[in-house]
Amino acid sequence: MTLKPDFQQMSRKELRLYVLNNREDDEALRLYMTRLHNEPGVNRQIGGPLEEDLNQLEDLLKSRGAQ
Repeated sequence: MTLKPDFQQMSRKELRLYVLNNREDDEALRLYMTRLHNEPGVNRQIGGPLEEDLNQLEDLLKSRGAQ
């Protein structure tokens, strides 16, 4: 059994690298996501794109394809 690092002592960047290299570690992922969520200045988007946005994108792509 390997000892886990002390996630509380890791910087967000260090924790991110750990999570990327240890994708099965749910505890580390939860802590990373909590830190990311609570960090000021991080822009978040809830939900996916709106249907109206997708329609505008489709229209734009069609108009560019016609050119």
